[in-house]
Amino acid sequence: MTKVQTPLAVVVGALNLDIIITGLPKYAQPGEQVNGESIDLSPGGKGRNIAAMLASWLAPGQVSMISKLVRDRYDLYRIPLQSMLDANINTDYIKLEADRPDDLPTLAIFLNTIDGQRANYYLPGQNETLSQSTLENTRPLIKQLAENNGFLIFTLEMPMATACHALSLAEEVGLRVMLDPGGQPPQAEIDFSPLFEHPIFLIKPNELEATLLTGISVDDFSSAGQAARVLLDQNVQHVLITHGMHGAYAFTGDQGWHIPPPSLSPPPQAESTGCGDQVLAVLCAEMLHGAPFESACQKAVTAGSLQYCQVGLSPIQPDDPLLP
Repeated sequence: MTKVQTPLAVVVGALNLDIIITGLPKYAQPGEQVNGESIDLSPGGKGRNIAAMLASWLAPGQVSMISKLVRDRYDLYRIPLQSMLDANINTDYIKLEADRPDDLPTLAIFLNTIDGQRANYYLPGQNETLSQSTLENTRPLIKQLAENNGFLIFTLEMPMATACHALSLAEEVGLRVMLDPGGQPPQAEIDFSPLFEHPIFLIKPNELEATLLTGISVDDFSSAGQAARVLLDQNVQHVLITHGMHGAYAFTGDQGWHIPPPSLSPPPQAESTGCGDQVLAVLCAEMLHGAPFESACQKAVTAGSLQYCQVGLSPIQPDDPLLP
């Protein structure tokens, strides 16, 4: 791909594969066979979703992806990689390892029953082992992004040391960072404190992630404000905590807003996968376009709600008539 001349957003995260099985009459009991109606192999990963959704709001080539893939013997890696190319995202900084044919990408398996139940299984792969040395090779892109007053957006779909190194590289060149703190194994005991040794322009946790980060249970605007204050006191300039059907809570050093979701009618099998990714993508795009933080958050929350109400993970387009 031709080298990007004007990067405005660089996403660091995972390129995964989603295996989606639908039409199951029920979940199988031990030793039982249950037949579904269809199976779909789709690109996934928080980083991939954010990049693809953001690309719909920026010009071709203005979004770059930093990630890792393994050339597995089944060529499954081609599915997330092709999704980047189809979205006109710069893939020059995606490391493709060709000497590990027995490794697989991260697989997310979604089992969907006909009555709307869903079970998720997640199998981390080698593509979530992005290293600090690989990030070092992206210095020219990071420097150019800072010169363009763009954003580095990243998730925690990588070792914590790599995430901290990304923050360090951004700090060196004065680059603004937006962080989605999702991606670490839910059962792991994670020390998030090293992240806050570096300046973070914006952090966007959901209510559960905000609780993990701060130790404060978030269930309304007031408790969200308490959690946000902990984050704002640790090198963070802006906080947006998403809270499902309650909308989101946005904070700066001296202001706070409750942003309710729009009044929409979700389909019977609506599901939240990708909604937070859509929120962060639109928030980044709107701020790149010069929108104030509060109005950018309002549009982002609406876009996340629209994502919830549609089937699949097609990006919400900036000309959607339901956007404010």
